[in-house]
Amino acid sequence: MGIRNRFFSRKFATAAMLAFAATLGHAFAQAPLRGVISAETLRAKLGTPDLVVLDIRSEDAREAGAALFAAGHIPGAVHGDYAHASWRLPRGKVSVDLPEPAQFEVLAGDLGIANESHVVIVHDGQDASSFGAAARVYWTFKTMGHASVAILDGGWRGWTANPANPVAKGASAPSPAIYEARPDHRYRATSTDVSAAVSSRKATLVDSRPESFFSGLEKHRAIASFGHVPGAVNIPHSRAIGSDSRLKDAASLGKAFAAAGNGDVITYCNTGHWAATDWFVLSEVLDRPNVRMYEGSMLDYAGEKRGPVSNPRSGSGS
Repeated sequence: MGIRNRFFSRKFATAAMLAFAATLGHAFAQAPLRGVISAETLRAKLGTPDLVVLDIRSEDAREAGAALFAAGHIPGAVHGDYAHASWRLPRGKVSVDLPEPAQFEVLAGDLGIANESHVVIVHDGQDASSFGAAARVYWTFKTMGHASVAILDGGWRGWTANPANPVAKGASAPSPAIYEARPDHRYRATSTDVSAAVSSRKATLVDSRPESFFSGLEKHRAIASFGHVPGAVNIPHSRAIGSDSRLKDAASLGKAFAAAGNGDVITYCNTGHWAATDWFVLSEVLDRPNVRMYEGSMLDYAGEKRGPVSNPRSGSGS
């Protein structure tokens, strides 16, 4: 073979290899996301098609949350403030309710999220409660029928712990997208479902609050009654998270959540925040079927007097 032919053969082979690698990269980017994603995996995915890094970090004031994001974020991320965007809508003075499909369509579309987007949720990574915020947003996406979503393990704190992970600054200006919500009711429990579980015991009610709430030692300021839904078991959401704010491994989680039993499960807390973590562990990590979250939780159950409340400290139900 002449020099010219060898050159073009080599050039063609190189081009073919690059095209094949690009195809593999595109296929890798298109694989649906689920559960948690490591910082290393996310770093490798940055810039791939349809990836949306959704930073939900928040402060008391909307402006402060925006400033927090502008001071440093994952390159290409968009900011959807957990406290001030419409992830949870108010009931009275407490944010608890799932947005209506049309409301979610506007929220997602304004953030540049389309149905085919692969969404990675970034929380601040400071504690178990911040993971709960990410789990609640994750649950919202799943309930709206979104196919590909994951939570960054360790959140922003975990990302910045490694100097190899890039950081960008400034505000984000997402390109609006068209989003069509396709509600999936498999993940959502209603007050009727909870009342049925109390009477029939065909589903295990998992109270995700700290033991002090479950036992009636303390309560949320907006909830009238101390105690828990009768028949519930207590698996505090904090059991899922390690000291480094990362999710514990599946084997450890299986042991920590054994009290949930093997059948259907409904998780709840005060306002549907902590309960999202227990739902996430059981449904998305331990891959349990028929796990639902009651987003109204005790605020709805006790406030609307859906049924009795057990208070172990008083020895009675109310």
